[in-house]
Amino acid sequence: MDRKDVLASRIENGIGTIVLGSAERIHFDPEMADCLFDTLKTWSNDDAVRVIVVTGGAPGYFLRHYSVPAIISLGEALQRSGAIVPDDAPANFSALDHAMMLCETMGKPVIAAISGTCMGGAFELALCCDIRIAEDGPHQIGLPEANIGILPGAGGTQRLPRTIGPAAALMHILLGEPLSPREAERRGFVHETVGGKALTRAHEIAAKLVQLDPEALSRIKRLVRGALSMPLAEGLNLERNLFVQLAMSERALERMRAYEAGNVSFLPSD
Repeated sequence: MDRKDVLASRIENGIGTIVLGSAERIHFDPEMADCLFDTLKTWSNDDAVRVIVVTGGAPGYFLRHYSVPAIISLGEALQRSGAIVPDDAPANFSALDHAMMLCETMGKPVIAAISGTCMGGAFELALCCDIRIAEDGPHQIGLPEANIGILPGAGGTQRLPRTIGPAAALMHILLGEPLSPREAERRGFVHETVGGKALTRAHEIAAKLVQLDPEALSRIKRLVRGALSMPLAEGLNLERNLFVQLAMSERALERMRAYEAGNVSFLPSD
Protein backbone atom coordinates (compact mmCIF):
# COMPACT_ATOMS: atom_id res chain seq x y z
CA MET A 1 0.00 0.00 0.00
CA ASP A 2 2.78 2.45 0.86
CA ARG A 3 4.50 4.01 -2.15
CA LYS A 4 7.37 6.46 -2.10
CA ASP A 5 6.20 10.08 -2.40
CA VAL A 6 2.56 8.95 -2.67
CA LEU A 7 1.46 7.58 0.71
CA ALA A 8 3.08 6.38 3.91
CA SER A 9 1.31 4.68 6.79
CA ARG A 10 2.05 3.47 10.31
CA ILE A 11 0.19 1.96 13.26
CA GLU A 12 1.13 2.89 16.83
CA ASN A 13 -0.87 2.33 20.02
CA GLY A 14 -4.09 1.71 18.16
CA ILE A 15 -3.76 4.80 15.97
CA GLY A 16 -3.30 4.38 12.23
CA THR A 17 -1.68 7.40 10.59
CA ILE A 18 -1.79 8.01 6.84
CA VAL A 19 0.58 10.57 5.35
CA LEU A 20 -0.40 11.75 1.88
CA GLY A 21 2.13 13.06 -0.63
CA SER A 22 5.56 14.56 -0.09
CA ALA A 23 7.53 17.71 -0.78
CA GLU A 24 7.76 16.54 -4.41
CA ARG A 25 4.10 15.55 -4.67
CA ILE A 26 1.59 18.02 -3.28
CA HIS A 27 -1.47 17.23 -5.41
CA PHE A 28 -4.04 14.47 -5.15
CA ASP A 29 -4.04 12.15 -8.17
CA PRO A 30 -5.49 8.74 -9.16
CA GLU A 31 -2.48 6.78 -7.88
CA MET A 32 -2.69 8.44 -4.47
CA ALA A 33 -6.43 7.82 -4.34
CA ASP A 34 -5.89 4.11 -5.06
CA CYS A 35 -3.33 3.84 -2.25
CA LEU A 36 -5.57 5.72 0.16
CA PHE A 37 -8.56 3.50 -0.55
CA ASP A 38 -6.47 0.32 -0.20
CA THR A 39 -5.11 1.46 3.17
CA LEU A 40 -8.48 2.53 4.53
CA LYS A 41 -10.11 -0.69 3.35
CA THR A 42 -7.44 -2.79 5.07
CA TRP A 43 -7.55 -0.80 8.31
CA SER A 44 -11.34 -0.76 8.46
CA ASN A 45 -11.13 -4.52 9.15
CA ASP A 46 -8.00 -4.46 11.33
CA ASP A 47 -8.73 -4.61 15.07
CA ALA A 48 -5.25 -3.24 15.77
CA VAL A 49 -6.39 0.09 14.33
CA ARG A 50 -8.89 1.87 16.57
CA VAL A 51 -8.66 5.43 15.20
CA ILE A 52 -7.34 6.75 11.87
CA VAL A 53 -5.54 10.05 11.32
CA VAL A 54 -4.96 11.43 7.81
CA THR A 55 -2.42 14.19 7.22
CA GLY A 56 -0.14 15.68 4.55
CA GLY A 57 3.49 14.86 3.85
CA ALA A 58 4.68 18.16 2.34
CA PRO A 59 5.64 21.13 4.52
CA GLY A 60 2.82 23.67 4.41
CA TYR A 61 0.33 21.33 2.75
CA PHE A 62 -2.33 18.78 3.59
CA LEU A 63 -2.59 18.50 -0.17
CA ARG A 64 -2.89 21.53 -2.43
CA HIS A 65 -5.84 20.18 -4.45
CA TYR A 66 -6.65 17.42 -6.94
CA SER A 67 -4.38 17.24 -9.99
CA VAL A 68 -5.77 19.61 -12.63
CA PRO A 69 -3.81 17.82 -15.42
CA ALA A 70 -5.59 14.60 -14.42
CA ILE A 71 -8.97 16.34 -14.74
CA ILE A 72 -7.97 17.82 -18.11
CA SER A 73 -6.93 14.36 -19.31
CA LEU A 74 -10.28 12.92 -18.25
CA GLY A 75 -12.23 15.74 -19.90
CA GLU A 76 -10.32 15.47 -23.15
CA ALA A 77 -10.75 11.70 -23.29
CA LEU A 78 -14.50 12.01 -22.75
CA GLN A 79 -14.69 14.77 -25.33
CA ARG A 80 -12.89 12.64 -27.94
CA SER A 81 -15.15 9.68 -27.22
CA GLY A 82 -18.24 11.72 -27.92
CA ALA A 83 -19.68 10.69 -24.57
CA ILE A 84 -22.96 12.23 -23.48
CA VAL A 85 -23.52 12.46 -19.73
CA PRO A 86 -27.12 13.36 -18.85
CA ASP A 87 -27.97 14.63 -15.38
CA ASP A 88 -29.47 11.30 -14.35
CA ALA A 89 -26.69 9.05 -15.68
CA PRO A 90 -25.33 6.55 -13.11
CA ALA A 91 -22.16 8.01 -11.60
CA ASN A 92 -18.84 6.31 -12.31
CA PHE A 93 -17.29 6.61 -8.86
CA SER A 94 -13.49 6.66 -8.52
CA ALA A 95 -11.16 5.27 -5.88
CA LEU A 96 -11.19 8.72 -4.23
CA ASP A 97 -14.98 8.62 -3.97
CA HIS A 98 -14.84 5.14 -2.45
CA ALA A 99 -12.15 6.23 0.01
CA MET A 100 -14.30 9.16 1.11
CA MET A 101 -17.38 6.99 1.53
CA LEU A 102 -15.35 4.56 3.61
CA CYS A 103 -14.17 7.39 5.90
CA GLU A 104 -17.82 8.17 6.57
CA THR A 105 -19.20 4.65 6.89
CA MET A 106 -16.51 2.69 8.74
CA GLY A 107 -17.14 2.28 12.45
CA LYS A 108 -13.82 3.86 13.43
CA PRO A 109 -13.28 7.60 13.99
CA VAL A 110 -11.29 9.30 11.22
CA ILE A 111 -9.47 12.56 11.95
CA ALA A 112 -8.10 14.97 9.35
CA ALA A 113 -4.92 16.70 10.55
CA ILE A 114 -4.96 19.56 8.03
CA SER A 115 -1.26 20.38 8.06
CA GLY A 116 -1.40 23.30 5.63
CA THR A 117 -3.12 24.32 2.42
CA CYS A 118 -6.11 22.11 1.68
CA MET A 119 -8.29 22.97 -1.30
CA GLY A 120 -10.56 21.30 -3.82
CA GLY A 121 -10.41 17.51 -3.68
CA ALA A 122 -8.13 17.65 -0.64
CA PHE A 123 -10.75 19.58 1.34
CA GLU A 124 -13.46 17.28 0.04
CA LEU A 125 -11.52 14.42 1.63
CA ALA A 126 -11.26 16.38 4.88
CA LEU A 127 -15.03 16.95 4.83
CA CYS A 128 -15.51 13.17 4.94
CA CYS A 129 -13.50 12.85 8.14
CA ASP A 130 -15.29 12.88 11.48
CA ILE A 131 -13.02 15.51 13.03
CA ARG A 132 -11.02 18.22 11.24
CA ILE A 133 -8.05 19.91 12.91
CA ALA A 134 -6.36 22.73 10.98
CA GLU A 135 -2.87 24.11 11.48
CA ASP A 136 -2.64 27.88 11.71
CA GLY A 137 -0.42 29.69 9.23
CA PRO A 138 -0.43 31.25 5.75
CA HIS A 139 -2.51 28.40 4.37
CA GLN A 140 -5.69 28.19 2.28
CA ILE A 141 -8.72 26.00 2.88
CA GLY A 142 -11.81 25.66 0.71
CA LEU A 143 -13.37 24.87 -2.63
CA PRO A 144 -12.08 27.19 -5.41
CA GLU A 145 -13.19 25.09 -8.41
CA ALA A 146 -15.47 27.79 -9.86
CA ASN A 147 -12.37 29.85 -10.64
CA ILE A 148 -11.28 27.34 -13.31
CA GLY A 149 -14.70 26.62 -14.76
CA ILE A 150 -15.64 23.44 -12.91
CA LEU A 151 -17.38 22.56 -9.66
CA PRO A 152 -16.42 20.42 -6.66
CA GLY A 153 -16.79 16.91 -8.07
CA ALA A 154 -15.98 14.68 -5.10
CA GLY A 155 -18.85 15.55 -2.79
CA GLY A 156 -18.11 19.18 -1.92
CA THR A 157 -21.48 20.52 -3.07
CA GLN A 158 -23.23 17.86 -0.99
CA ARG A 159 -21.09 17.60 2.14
CA LEU A 160 -20.29 21.26 2.78
CA PRO A 161 -24.00 22.23 2.96
CA ARG A 162 -24.50 19.42 5.45
CA THR A 163 -21.61 20.83 7.48
CA ILE A 164 -22.25 24.61 7.51
CA GLY A 165 -25.72 24.94 5.97
CA PRO A 166 -26.83 25.47 2.35
CA ALA A 167 -26.72 29.28 2.31
CA ALA A 168 -23.16 29.58 3.66
CA ALA A 169 -21.96 26.72 1.45
CA LEU A 170 -23.52 28.25 -1.67
CA MET A 171 -21.81 31.60 -1.14
CA HIS A 172 -18.45 29.95 -0.55
CA ILE A 173 -18.62 27.60 -3.54
CA LEU A 174 -19.97 30.26 -5.92
CA LEU A 175 -17.23 32.75 -5.04
CA GLY A 176 -14.50 30.12 -4.82
CA GLU A 177 -12.50 32.16 -2.30
CA PRO A 178 -10.32 30.01 0.01
CA LEU A 179 -10.23 30.78 3.71
CA SER A 180 -7.42 31.08 6.21
CA PRO A 181 -7.37 28.33 8.86
CA ARG A 182 -8.72 30.69 11.54
CA GLU A 183 -11.55 31.84 9.27
CA ALA A 184 -12.25 28.22 8.37
CA GLU A 185 -12.73 27.50 12.07
CA ARG A 186 -15.01 30.51 12.56
CA ARG A 187 -17.19 29.43 9.64
CA GLY A 188 -17.40 25.81 10.76
CA PHE A 189 -15.28 24.29 7.97
CA VAL A 190 -12.99 22.77 10.63
CA HIS A 191 -13.52 21.94 14.29
CA GLU A 192 -10.30 23.49 15.62
CA THR A 193 -7.35 25.53 14.39
CA VAL A 194 -4.21 25.11 16.46
CA GLY A 195 -1.07 27.17 16.78
CA GLY A 196 1.12 24.09 16.86
CA LYS A 197 1.10 21.03 14.64
CA ALA A 198 -2.29 19.76 13.53
CA LEU A 199 -0.93 16.21 13.65
CA THR A 200 0.04 16.59 17.32
CA ARG A 201 -3.45 17.73 18.27
CA ALA A 202 -5.05 15.01 16.11
CA HIS A 203 -2.99 12.36 17.89
CA GLU A 204 -4.02 13.80 21.27
CA ILE A 205 -7.66 13.38 20.31
CA ALA A 206 -7.01 9.94 18.84
CA ALA A 207 -5.26 8.81 22.04
CA LYS A 208 -8.38 9.72 24.03
CA LEU A 209 -10.66 7.91 21.60
CA VAL A 210 -8.49 4.77 21.74
CA GLN A 211 -9.29 4.53 25.46
CA LEU A 212 -13.03 4.33 24.79
CA ASP A 213 -15.06 1.27 23.84
CA PRO A 214 -14.88 0.77 20.06
CA GLU A 215 -18.43 -0.56 19.88
CA ALA A 216 -19.78 2.58 21.55
CA LEU A 217 -17.81 4.81 19.17
CA SER A 218 -19.00 2.82 16.16
CA ARG A 219 -22.65 3.12 17.16
CA ILE A 220 -22.33 6.84 17.96
CA LYS A 221 -20.79 7.48 14.54
CA ARG A 222 -23.51 5.46 12.82
CA LEU A 223 -26.27 7.40 14.58
CA VAL A 224 -24.85 10.88 14.09
CA ARG A 225 -23.86 10.25 10.47
CA GLY A 226 -27.36 9.01 9.71
CA ALA A 227 -29.25 11.64 11.70
CA LEU A 228 -30.03 13.87 8.72
CA SER A 229 -30.97 11.07 6.37
CA MET A 230 -33.77 9.46 8.38
CA PRO A 231 -36.99 10.71 9.98
CA LEU A 232 -36.68 11.71 13.63
CA ALA A 233 -38.90 8.87 14.84
CA GLU A 234 -36.80 6.32 12.97
CA GLY A 235 -33.59 7.82 14.33
CA LEU A 236 -34.88 7.81 17.89
CA ASN A 237 -35.94 4.19 17.54
CA LEU A 238 -32.52 3.16 16.25
CA GLU A 239 -30.79 5.17 18.98
CA ARG A 240 -32.76 3.41 21.71
CA ASN A 241 -32.06 -0.03 20.26
CA LEU A 242 -28.31 0.64 19.93
CA PHE A 243 -28.29 2.06 23.46
CA VAL A 244 -29.87 -1.13 24.80
CA GLN A 245 -27.40 -3.28 22.85
CA LEU A 246 -24.52 -1.48 24.54
CA ALA A 247 -26.12 -1.33 27.99
CA MET A 248 -26.46 -5.12 28.08
CA SER A 249 -22.93 -5.79 26.82
CA GLU A 250 -20.42 -7.10 29.33
CA ARG A 251 -17.82 -4.46 28.44
CA ALA A 252 -20.24 -1.60 29.11
CA LEU A 253 -21.50 -3.23 32.31
CA GLU A 254 -17.93 -3.62 33.57
CA ARG A 255 -17.15 0.02 32.82
CA MET A 256 -20.33 1.30 34.47
CA ARG A 257 -19.68 -0.85 37.54
CA ALA A 258 -16.15 0.55 37.69
CA TYR A 259 -17.57 4.06 37.57
CA GLU A 260 -19.95 3.31 40.42
CA ALA A 261 -17.00 1.94 42.39
CA GLY A 262 -15.07 5.15 41.74
CA ASN A 263 -12.49 3.61 39.42
CA VAL A 264 -13.56 5.22 36.12
CA SER A 265 -14.31 8.89 35.42
CA PHE A 266 -17.57 9.89 33.79
CA LEU A 267 -16.56 13.49 33.12
CA PRO A 268 -13.08 15.05 32.84
CA SER A 269 -13.77 16.98 36.04
CA ASP A 270 -14.71 13.88 38.07
